[in-house]
Amino acid sequence: MSQREQPRGDTYEQDVVAYAKRKREEEEDEVRTEREQRLAKGIPESRSGVQGIDLDLIDEVLDDSEDRALTDEALEKRRRAMAEFERKKLARTIATPTDDKLVKEQLRKLKHPICLFGEDAGDRRNRLRYILSKLAMEQRASGGDTADGQIETMAIEDDDAMDEDEAQTEEFYTEGTNELLQARRDIAVFSLAKARARTERQREDCTVDLADVRKRRQDLVKRLDSYSNYGSQVGDTRPISRILFSPDCQSLLTSSWSGAIKLWDVPHCRPIRTFCGHTDRVGGISFHPKATLGLGDETADFASGAADTLIHLWSLNKERPIAKLQGHQSRVVHVQHHPNGVYLG
Repeated sequence: MSQREQPRGDTYEQDVVAYAKRKREEEEDEVRTEREQRLAKGIPESRSGVQGIDLDLIDEVLDDSEDRALTDEALEKRRRAMAEFERKKLARTIATPTDDKLVKEQLRKLKHPICLFGEDAGDRRNRLRYILSKLAMEQRASGGDTADGQIETMAIEDDDAMDEDEAQTEEFYTEGTNELLQARRDIAVFSLAKARARTERQREDCTVDLADVRKRRQDLVKRLDSYSNYGSQVGDTRPISRILFSPDCQSLLTSSWSGAIKLWDVPHCRPIRTFCGHTDRVGGISFHPKATLGLGDETADFASGAADTLIHLWSLNKERPIAKLQGHQSRVVHVQHHPNGVYLG
């Protein structure tokens, strides 16, 4: 496309019409000159218009009439094409909201459907841009600037909405409670002691001969290869969600989607007790680190969480929960005791 700016509007159409008129006048002069030449050569013209008529001239006259009709149609097509080009150019400069909620609000203000069949957020935003560009073109054609002002207002509203979103998502800190501070201190003291013991054990492992390490690994693999299925049992009518051995390895705890929790004897796979309290799928169970190892009766032996948003604390000697923890808004997927046995996550 040429870099020179194309003539637009009424001036362009007048220039095209003037050019067409000049071309027609030139063609009429050529026809008149050819007629005079034929008369000078003695070629008579028939009054009926059949004898002495140049057939090529008829074709030229017909072509000229068709050209005039085609010219009018081409002018209209050109005008529509230029208008669409200008609209697309304007649409690229329009800033529309990126939030789908704001896009729907603007469509509602413009009295257009907020959603069409099969339309996603991107299509809806493009439709809003198309509508605004059409309004802007109509206002420009009528000599007004309402559409431009409306577009600027929308851009300001979009910027304000983005500022609000940024203000809402900005990172901030709140002071924790004294209970939380004390819990973190207890966990840190416990973890540091464990970390010290782990590093000392690793130092000792570094002094072990590599041949002894390989022999230990080979013995472990042989022992694992000798494992076989000792027993099998149907756990529940619904899928089993979790299986957990007790700290003394003498019993097994299972939870299922039926909401039931069962305690089993090991290794005979005999059911000992069924714990009932949850009304929906149980997703997580956790033994206290000292359960079955001399834990007092005042402490819960294990905890469970389920899709009913509740956490229950249980004693191995009772079929009903001894305590209930509330506060979750949705299902509890998993629960776990801290190794020090004081906290539950």
